[in-house]
Amino acid sequence: MSRIFINYRRQDSEGYVGRLYDRLCDHFDSKDIFMDITAIRPGEDFVKTLEDAVAECDVLLAVIGPQWLSVSDDQGSRRIDDEHDFVRIELASAIKHKKAIIPVLVGGAKMPLTHELPDDIAALTRRNALELSHQRFAYDVEQLAPAIKTAIVPAKPTGKASADKGVLRGKMKALKALKDELYAAADSPLYEYRKANNYSPVLGDGNPDANILFIGQAPGEYEAIQGRVFIGASGDILDEMLDTIGMKREDIYITNLVLDRPPDNRDPLPTEIEYYASYVDRIIEIIRPGVIVTLGRFAMFNILKKYDLQERKLKISQLHGKLLTTTVGGASLYILPLYHPAVVLYSTSERATLRADFQQLKPFV
Repeated sequence: MSRIFINYRRQDSEGYVGRLYDRLCDHFDSKDIFMDITAIRPGEDFVKTLEDAVAECDVLLAVIGPQWLSVSDDQGSRRIDDEHDFVRIELASAIKHKKAIIPVLVGGAKMPLTHELPDDIAALTRRNALELSHQRFAYDVEQLAPAIKTAIVPAKPTGKASADKGVLRGKMKALKALKDELYAAADSPLYEYRKANNYSPVLGDGNPDANILFIGQAPGEYEAIQGRVFIGASGDILDEMLDTIGMKREDIYITNLVLDRPPDNRDPLPTEIEYYASYVDRIIEIIRPGVIVTLGRFAMFNILKKYDLQERKLKISQLHGKLLTTTVGGASLYILPLYHPAVVLYSTSERATLRADFQQLKPFV
């Protein structure tokens, strides 16, 4: 679900952008190329609308024509100096949120100099630019496409080296200790409900040194009765999806955002999510996965919030199947939001969507 945002000024490069869009559609799905915000509703915060649109993209193409710097408003002031200028807002947002930015020069334009730009977008001048010439337009776009693909598909690890027996034993002991602590957690907001129904908490299960960590929402009744994670119909779908990438349960580790069953399988409360967050954090610290896969909107939002990713403002319908990346302790950590496997139980047409999204995990196998 890659997104390409084309930032441009109509008075400067509209004709070139139309040609660029058509050529890019030969390499990318048209719905993944964002060119214009056509409707900002009356009363809507247009700055927030623009920033949210940029937050959804993977790479921003800054199209710069010969008049890009000099286009002025009715008072004769440069538009780029106006803090409410759309082009400036989009660029500043992309720089702030560390999006990949590729300057694209058209019409013989040159890159602006640092002193010619407002401070919030001056860093644009440090990006290497690519020129699209009129005579070689098609050829130049062919050179641009691989650069975009490199930006929207970050380099991914090919797997995780197996830990030696000593490390593996240490991780197993740490998870066992955490499980014992969870069983004794009488201060949990769900402890009384657990005891009254003779349920068990569900810490998780799988490979303690897994490269892929799945995080769902909360245990259901069957899980709470057996003390096992992701069993029943949703578990069957998960197993089916893992099989499409050549993996089994014992290859991954799977847990939930909340580690006790909420009454009637209701959505977890903020206080419950907050309480179990320390357990989930320690699971992550013990396993040290290369990628965290969130299953469903609750897990997605809270994990993106944990790592302070701008994409947490977006919906799961916008982010599912989109590989995100952050840095933790100097190492890359990837996050892949997915629909919860239960979505297939309510809409069989989503099976194909879930299956396609799972293919993003192949490089981590």
